[in-house]
Amino acid sequence: MSINVFGYAAVTEKNWKLNLEDMSGFKPQYTFYSDFGIAEFCEVFMRDNNAVKKTYNKVIKSWASSYNALVEIILVLNHKSWAFAQKVDSHWLNCGENWRNIFVNMYSKLYNEADNEFWKRYKDNKDAVSYYYSVLD
Repeated sequence: MSINVFGYAAVTEKNWKLNLEDMSGFKPQYTFYSDFGIAEFCEVFMRDNNAVKKTYNKVIKSWASSYNALVEIILVLNHKSWAFAQKVDSHWLNCGENWRNIFVNMYSKLYNEADNEFWKRYKDNKDAVSYYYSVLD
């Protein structure tokens, strides 16, 4: 199977959205899933070290001031970790076990960082906390 960066990002985001809507009815408002997909592709095939971490830093810097966006980032990071652990996205990316493990661990770590960022920023905001639990619980 031949895949390009945009094909990979599109197919994984579409798959994620379908599964997410089936499970929870939540409809993503942002393109974070494909943003991280592009970064994964760059890490694996273009040897752009830390592309996922750089993407994470950019989306946090640009979007963390919106609790809706930050919650969706947390959701994406959680699902990315799961998708690599279950060999879903690694199947589409056609990467080996080593890359799969790298992404599982990286996304798990980034999930915890983003979750901590949410609670640091919004622990006293009732609307934000309510939204967090409605989407992530």
